[in-house]
Amino acid sequence: MNDKFYIYAYINKKTGLPYYIGKGKNDRAYKKHNISVPKDKSKIIILESNLTELGAFALERRYIRWYGRKDNGTGILLNRTDGGDGINGFSHSEITKQKLRKPKSEIFKEKMRKPKSEEHKQKIKIANQLKAQSPEYIAKLRKSKSAEHRKKISEARKGMKFSEQHKINLSVSHKKIILQ
Repeated sequence: MNDKFYIYAYINKKTGLPYYIGKGKNDRAYKKHNISVPKDKSKIIILESNLTELGAFALERRYIRWYGRKDNGTGILLNRTDGGDGINGFSHSEITKQKLRKPKSEIFKEKMRKPKSEEHKQKIKIANQLKAQSPEYIAKLRKSKSAEHRKKISEARKGMKFSEQHKINLSVSHKKIILQ
């Protein structure tokens, strides 16, 4: 088993400076992960190699500290930690793997399907009513609905049958928007 680690940098093609520093093993530097991998593989530089994991962690921290992180205002790197915090050989449970395989939209839909308490439903209703009445929201609606957009909606609704109560509700909501 190969237990040799390395430190790599992703180089910005415009500035020639690193935008990410990482610790890797095998082909880690070339695989997709949390940061965008340069398409031009010559922009992936191995800074140090033939390291133990402990040595790689220490050097990763040193390089990140040297160049600094953008997110905390200390430098130019997109790293989100100070380094030295990866876990080699970590494996997710099967349940976690199944969750990670699901598209985010499916996870969201599952959460939305869960029954809500009456109190929660009432809070959502109030929040939506307040949002719909705010001048900012109304201005945004007016601005976003171009004549072409309104025409498409009108065409899509042709032939639809609405109950009398629904027609009244639509009329009231439109009047609120127009009056404000």
